[in-house]
Amino acid sequence: MLLPLPLPPLSRRALAPLSLSSQAPAPLPLLRHRGCGSGVHARRHRGLAALAMGSHGGVSQDGYKYRYPRPAVTVDTVIVARSAPPQLLLIRRMNEPFKDCWALPGGFVDEDEPLNAAAARELQEETSVDPASVPLVQVGAFGDPGRDPRGWTVTVAYGAIVPTTDLGVKAADDARDARWFDVAALPTLAFDHKLVVKEALRTLAAKPESHGDLQQSLSAAADKLEGPWQQGA
Repeated sequence: MLLPLPLPPLSRRALAPLSLSSQAPAPLPLLRHRGCGSGVHARRHRGLAALAMGSHGGVSQDGYKYRYPRPAVTVDTVIVARSAPPQLLLIRRMNEPFKDCWALPGGFVDEDEPLNAAAARELQEETSVDPASVPLVQVGAFGDPGRDPRGWTVTVAYGAIVPTTDLGVKAADDARDARWFDVAALPTLAFDHKLVVKEALRTLAAKPESHGDLQQSLSAAADKLEGPWQQGA
């Protein structure tokens, strides 16, 4: 009768459980940004750290494997005041990319944060507007390649019609300024926010609360906006 040969003893290293945390984390990607009328700048952005993983998927916190890369996700808000003429709330960006450019209030979605909560949070953080007074609804999603110089980014836009501009608007967080603009006379906008505004105005104009002069004004302002959609394109 042949007896099985004894196995060599395993080392302590071999017995140690495999842990993803034992590996050194990859450095955040160095991303180059283009400012509003300025040169190219470079800095690391934590909101896009997932892009460092490349195009081969990864492993979630629960150990589930996924095949596809994940874009960074942002939210933007299109707030229109029912006035004559209708007004759109914009912020002036404090940071790159597009520093000092006007843009829609918005920003990156936090991990495990619902999209509508992120939109309400960003609106309040950048404009001091109480989101409880703003009936936000989704008005579109935008993810064309190259829309954000920091990397692959998808934004979900939320819109609302409010009765007045008297909402206590005050710039805060990473917004240098916040103010209302005539929807028919908008400044140059960062990223592809001109396209976001165009589609949002069309959606808001079709809502029951947009009737009469407001509907006509929003539709006319949307028709007036034309490409190219990305600043610098």
